[in-house]
Amino acid sequence: MELIINGETQNFGESISIAELLRELNIEERIVAISLNSHVVKKGAWENTVLQNNDKLELLQFMSGG
Repeated sequence: MELIINGETQNFGESISIAELLRELNIEERIVAISLNSHVVKKGAWENTVLQNNDKLELLQFMSGG
């Protein structure tokens, strides 16, 4: 299955949820916002939102700094 993540195509063996994708990419759930096919997905829906081939995701990671 191919997903387009932040403009780059990545391959995954089988369909996965958003939460599984974040674990696979080692991204902490508490510091990211997600857009799926131009729609914001609330954190409470990540476990049950199964991604489909060619879905387009934007992962926005929050950082602090000074």
